Amino acid sequence: VDICKGKNVLHIGACDYPFTEERWKKGTLLYKRISDVSNKQLGVDLIEKATKFLNSKKIKNSKIIISNMNEVQNLDFVPDIIIFGETLEHLMNLETAIQNIKKIMKEKTTLLISVPNAFYFMNFLFALFRKEHQHPDHSVAFTFKTLTQLINKNNLKVQEFYFTSLEISSDKNMMNFKGKLMVYIIKFMTMISPVFAETLMITGKK
Repeated sequence: VDICKGKNVLHIGACDYPFTEERWKKGTLLYKRISDVSNKQLGVDLIEKATKFLNSKKIKNSKIIISNMNEVQNLDFVPDIIIFGETLEHLMNLETAIQNIKKIMKEKTTLLISVPNAFYFMNFLFALFRKEHQHPDHSVAFTFKTLTQLINKNNLKVQEFYFTSLEISSDKNMMNFKGKLMVYIIKFMTMISPVFAETLMITGKK
């Protein structure tokens, strides 16, 4: 949100489906939070239902269009910031997606990518019970090195890198004793090493 202040923002995967309406009601939807601070925001998503819902809200200086990663390079929009959050891991043709994004990047454009971290502490915990804790729609898992290598090999320069975790304590399902215990365990493990965090995030330029 801070990065997007006063900027023209291209937001890929803006609807955050299937949580669009739930997060809209809670006031946590990133698309809405960015619209509050950006100069202009263009959202791109594939989900027609969620796109119609957000466009019906007539959010100031923001709109969403239905498009895919093969069409994104044809957009008539010059972004200062490109938000590509929690999307890359769903795709099969990673290099094609990055190259299509590059086609609309200028020298001043900052690309922000976030993906789930393969070394997230909970993944190791589930592995102890012979289970794999992965979203059923994810095609690939990333580590710090594999994500930066993908970016560098596509002639983009990584500027900043973050290990971060979502605010799971805001989830009502996590507020029982077991949930609270897990919150503290995750926080403790990420204090020991940020490599155990839930999410990887980078900013990069051409």
